[in-house]
Amino acid sequence: MKYFLELAEILEKVEKINEKSLKIDVLSRFIKSLDKNELKITIWLILGNTEEEWVERKLNISISTIVKVLKNLGVNIKELSLLYKKSGDLGEAVKIIYEKGNIKLNKLFAKKYTIVDIYNELKKIENLEGEGSREKRILYLEGIYKNLSPLEAKLLTRILQGDMRYGVLEGTIEDCLSYIYSIDDEKIKIAHAIIGDIGALSEYLFDNPKNIENVNIRLFHPFKPMLAEKANNFQDVFNNFSPAAFEFKFDGIRAQIHKKGNEVKIFTRRLKDVTKPFPDIVELILNNIKSNELVVEGEIVAWDYNKNLPLPFQEISKRIKREYEISKYIKEIPVKLFLFDIIYLDGKLLINEEYINRRKILEEIRGNIDLTPMIITNKENEAKKFFRESINMKNEGLVAKKLDSKYIPGKRDKSWLKVKGHLEPLDLAIIGGEWGHGRRKNFISDLYLAALDKETGEYLMVTKTFKGLSDNEYIQLTKELLKYKIREEGRIVWFKPKIVVEVIYDEIQKSPKYKSGFALRFARVNRVRWDKSEKDINTIQEIKELYEKQRKEEI
Repeated sequence: MKYFLELAEILEKVEKINEKSLKIDVLSRFIKSLDKNELKITIWLILGNTEEEWVERKLNISISTIVKVLKNLGVNIKELSLLYKKSGDLGEAVKIIYEKGNIKLNKLFAKKYTIVDIYNELKKIENLEGEGSREKRILYLEGIYKNLSPLEAKLLTRILQGDMRYGVLEGTIEDCLSYIYSIDDEKIKIAHAIIGDIGALSEYLFDNPKNIENVNIRLFHPFKPMLAEKANNFQDVFNNFSPAAFEFKFDGIRAQIHKKGNEVKIFTRRLKDVTKPFPDIVELILNNIKSNELVVEGEIVAWDYNKNLPLPFQEISKRIKREYEISKYIKEIPVKLFLFDIIYLDGKLLINEEYINRRKILEEIRGNIDLTPMIITNKENEAKKFFRESINMKNEGLVAKKLDSKYIPGKRDKSWLKVKGHLEPLDLAIIGGEWGHGRRKNFISDLYLAALDKETGEYLMVTKTFKGLSDNEYIQLTKELLKYKIREEGRIVWFKPKIVVEVIYDEIQKSPKYKSGFALRFARVNRVRWDKSEKDINTIQEIKELYEKQRKEEI
């Protein structure tokens, strides 16, 4: 059984290592030494979680709560603030306070926490609810903090904030598992996507080190969906595969639907459980699909049944966040489900079945539920005609699929290609913003938007904009952003990169102003993507590719 201090020491060491192979080696040795009962939870804690990665985080301890705890233990808050401002890292600031001895600790009878001990304490804290829960959290945390070493205090502070900064991401743990069990890294990535959580995968491999091929979907535990690459035009599609199946690309919510008996759960592409806002979809599935166990994918679209046309995405986004008055919103914003794939049926995983066979199975089990409109053709004029039909319905375009394509969970693959009717927008994370002026003085209106550098794990700014959203949308967005506030510097507020927006722009330019090296010209927010997470945003590497392509077109 490992102590929490051992984990803190390893992560401190890992944080200082720049060479990827050495980082993997050090972390792998530690992971390999863990017992089964501490393996999964240790990986969760390394990543700043206390649950599987798809479960909504409940351990949201604000900076003000942590500061209150430290103040109660005799910490000089002015000194802490100066250290925090200097480093930009509350965990590092806390470590320095501990090293200086400027805190009241249990020095003679300090408790030595195991990793499991800390995990259990955190679960108690996150389950505190109702009146007086903040005061109870503070008392619990005081009891823990006064027994910690400097490195443990740093690690705990980072876990409480969900801001780890050790340079260890899910992909790093995938690399470690590949290294430990001598399994091809691509197989690890697919198994991770299927099982839906890297901690759960590590536990599976502990018991089945040579059995990765048999990883299966766990009903009511979402998996990471397959994603489509971009095609520039139809010639691009047919150069990759011909004939092709073309499906309408609706502007709705991609839904992963799990069923077992009379129980149904619905998850978004970011693996969020949205069963509660869509009881009408649950009822539709139960009334039409007779199979006992299955997982299907489809698009839930806000629908005007009078005109038999889809409504804008903004309409369905009003339902996805709805917790109350659901029956009222079912009437005000009716929806329609279009199924497009089946992944699992009565104990059998179907990901290795060809697309065209999965479509036939879907046709057989769907009852009266609509399938996404689809044609199969090798003729560009037919594909373009179908494309215009989709665009005229205010859809995003088409998705082209190779007829014999397998379903590869978690992967963006060229056997699926999306063809859209406009300049490809970017999904970016909001990392900061400025309080507005005049009528906008009470909400954040100038947004700092970032893409992910997949090589370093950093979120690098590529533009800032105040354009695109209504005042009411900015007010709602500000309420959500402030839940993820890191710090405030005058009019500027910095946030954890948790909220994603879709951004349209005129062109990509080289820019010495931003660390990313790129800037978007005339950027404006098209919509808030509540259905996406920071894991779904565009990367700096993708923006570089778009820039190079843009340059070629200019030449």
